[in-house]
Amino acid sequence: MKIAINIQRESLGGITASNINLINYLYGSDINFVGIEINSRVYTKSALLFRNYSPQIFDHHIINAHHLPLKKGIEKCKNLKELKSYFQETIDLVQNILQETKPDIVLVSGTYFVPWIISIAAKKEKIPIVLWYAGILAKETENYKTSIRKLFLAMERSILKKAEKIIFPSSLCKETVEKIVAKNKLKNAFVVPNPVAPKFSEPCAIDHSASKKIAAIGRYSKIKNFGKFFDLHKNLIKQGWDHMATFVTSPGPDSQTPPNSINVVPPMDQENLKKFYTSQGLIVCPSSFETFGNVPMEAASLGIPVLVNENMGCAEVLKKAKLGHMVISFDDLDKVTERVKKLCGKSISPHSLFKLKKILDERRIGERIANIIKSIDPKIKHNKKKFNT
Repeated sequence: MKIAINIQRESLGGITASNINLINYLYGSDINFVGIEINSRVYTKSALLFRNYSPQIFDHHIINAHHLPLKKGIEKCKNLKELKSYFQETIDLVQNILQETKPDIVLVSGTYFVPWIISIAAKKEKIPIVLWYAGILAKETENYKTSIRKLFLAMERSILKKAEKIIFPSSLCKETVEKIVAKNKLKNAFVVPNPVAPKFSEPCAIDHSASKKIAAIGRYSKIKNFGKFFDLHKNLIKQGWDHMATFVTSPGPDSQTPPNSINVVPPMDQENLKKFYTSQGLIVCPSSFETFGNVPMEAASLGIPVLVNENMGCAEVLKKAKLGHMVISFDDLDKVTERVKKLCGKSISPHSLFKLKKILDERRIGERIANIIKSIDPKIKHNKKKFNT
């Protein structure tokens, strides 16, 4: 079986993490991958994330589209038909790749313009599409002007309508999409949490001297709500709680400048990110809305306490693992401040840690995703990859 997927090389991206976990789980089975990357940069470094995969199993294709910036297309196009015409060159290139590689399934991750482009090409080639939800585009663009917001909503609906199966990382994500995007209940939908890579589940040494170190991690966007982390930091200083705050991010055009007293460090690979997690006393995730939240799940799987906003999909997992005290509304800054003081530097109980790891196990989730994909075509033989539970 061959699966085409859209890939990106952002090390902090949830799509990147989920795709790599799935590839790693299925690597060496009867499944091959076609990775389609649409690069919108004039300059980019080598894709180190995918270098260790054999070309016979992972066929990586890169399309350069820096001459077709999305911002320009969104501003000049009045509707989705015009935007499709704007990206026609790229759509044709994707279609050529699909014709050449002949995948059985196209797994599109997310609902942004790249998966939209790939879904159009897949539909033309009559290849079944599985949509693996990441961020909800309608939520991510809530602060945009009306005309642009409508265009992105149409883009998201276009992908949704083309999908034969839809995988949501949380019930929150599924219910929100049904309410504001699909406008009806989706019968071809499944809720499967994002997996955590084994690297973040292995026993490791934790720096217990980090009892007053807090950190926030992620790409900068309005919906990530990192301003709340900055406000929290200022409130802790105001209350005389001596601590160290760090922000791991890639600065963007709309980035809010953090206080000078917050350490800002660039994104890092998995190995260094693991070391970073274990050097912190608490990982803070204030997103005003997030379909899941890979960062807090990685940290918590290492035994590092987290504090997440109640409007994050991963809150469901924390509650199932009896870690509901790590979920809070970030509307009340003083309550958040007190909860930070209580959680920072504390340990996660062995029982909760075991339950959390079981829910997020890469093998279990990989098997569920594979079964959903393979259920589309009964002629595709099921690869019964066994493992001890």
